Amino acid sequence: MSHDCDVLIVGAGIGGLAAALALQRAGCKVRVFEQSPELGEVGAGLSVSPNGALGLQALGVIDAFRAKAYAPEYQCVRHFATGRILAHVPRGDRLTKEYGDRYYVIHRADLHAVLAGAVRANDATAIVTDHRASDLVQDDSRVSVRFENGNTAEGKLLIAADGVRSRMRNVLFGAEEVRFTGYVAWRGLVPIERVPGDALDPPSQVWIGPGHMINRYPVAGGKLLNFVAFAERSGWEEEGWNIPAKVSELNAEFAGWHPHVTTIVENVPEDKLFKWALCARSALMRWVKGRAALLGDAAHPLLPYLGQGAVMAIEDAVLLGRAVAAAEDMSRALARYEAARVGRARLVVEQSTLMVARFHSSDPDSFRHDVPVDESLGLFAYDPGTVPV
Repeated sequence: MSHDCDVLIVGAGIGGLAAALALQRAGCKVRVFEQSPELGEVGAGLSVSPNGALGLQALGVIDAFRAKAYAPEYQCVRHFATGRILAHVPRGDRLTKEYGDRYYVIHRADLHAVLAGAVRANDATAIVTDHRASDLVQDDSRVSVRFENGNTAEGKLLIAADGVRSRMRNVLFGAEEVRFTGYVAWRGLVPIERVPGDALDPPSQVWIGPGHMINRYPVAGGKLLNFVAFAERSGWEEEGWNIPAKVSELNAEFAGWHPHVTTIVENVPEDKLFKWALCARSALMRWVKGRAALLGDAAHPLLPYLGQGAVMAIEDAVLLGRAVAAAEDMSRALARYEAARVGRARLVVEQSTLMVARFHSSDPDSFRHDVPVDESLGLFAYDPGTVPV
């Protein structure tokens, strides 16, 4: 496409920033609008599997990412009470040979900073904070976004990357209630010196038990142990995903679990412990309307049980950038993007939901993981930089 191509992106999370970088690389002028007063990312650590790492390669930020990430040689799944290893999950260089890159874990804020830095290196004014989008209008040639502060912005294309509670999705495709899935999560950061040495063998572990699960691994150059703990709940009324939590509450939730779990929970500083509800909307089969398209959780929110949430947004971004670079006009670019991504995203949403029963099993001893599920599903064998678009 020959570009005088100006693009508006709503949302400066990982998906929005990855999309901005991909579109900049395709030759577009990009403006990213973030509702928060300051750019930043809160949250837990996250996984970046080989397919996501290949996406970061395509975006040109893999070296900066690797400098912040931890690449485990293997992970294990353990029984909640006995600590018995139920499954070894090999990672390491084998994945590079089979898929082209490794499996990584990283703090969300570190990945966010890598992407934001790359976007701003291309254009120091690309990211605009304190702009919460409220509405949009479009015609055959332009799309305009209105913000709650009274400002407006206009471009040839709009990408809505504003998360599971996406307001732009409501405007484009109609309001749909965000549903509580029945699962609550806590995230915490524990100084590594507070963690017993034998609890770090291996550093990356998942513990499973009836109605509960905890995933934990080092971040911040090995200085902190990040954990995300999940539990089932019949109801939830608090909104937000940065709600301060009490150590006593989490202790009670995981009472009776192995000391390697309870010691970590007991040692999290309370100002580093937060909780949120896992919420969902349906995964749409249409992501494009006119000159506007959805990306990431706005299009396909998924439960975190395959560790693919950030990775799916990165994949979306790379395919979007490639579609814009290759197509003759914007409408064809968006059509190619949607066609390339909808089926893939739907598969991952469905499989992530199915994984709940495995990781919250009332009979953890029945857990089988001879071939890692993410590999058996073919998730890693997807290179967003080369798949057809």
